[in-house]
Amino acid sequence: MSTSVASPSPATAFVKQSRVIRASRQDVYDAWAKAEILKKWFGPAGCVCTLAETDTRVGGIFRFACEMPGASHSVMVEGVYTEVVPGERLQRTGTHSANPGDHALLTVTFRDVEGGTEVTVLHEKLPCDNAHLYDAAWKLTLDKLVALLDA
Repeated sequence: MSTSVASPSPATAFVKQSRVIRASRQDVYDAWAKAEILKKWFGPAGCVCTLAETDTRVGGIFRFACEMPGASHSVMVEGVYTEVVPGERLQRTGTHSANPGDHALLTVTFRDVEGGTEVTVLHEKLPCDNAHLYDAAWKLTLDKLVALLDA
């Protein structure tokens, strides 16, 4: 596992994390691209996914809602796919219901490595004051993906 958090400008930050999962690249890609699989794991520990919609093509939508423990409302993330290279790369814009004015960019890449597939998440254009929260959330979220797919 590798992780980094940085602030390329005073107004935004990014989070980058990588994991190796003992599963085929196609299975790992499908876990991000297919709503029925995404709903099983997306979101940090304790999060219950109540909605997952993906139209995995350039211009297609991504919509995800989850309920967090102790929260009085669902958290909604919505975006549009800007790049789709099946089995290799997904990129989408995103807004978060807790920060509706922020427009982040998420890039997920997949590559074959010894023992499985390396997935790398690069989440850019994050508000600096929340970058550490996104870093923690991605760690917990990727833990759930590993638990689902690691053979």
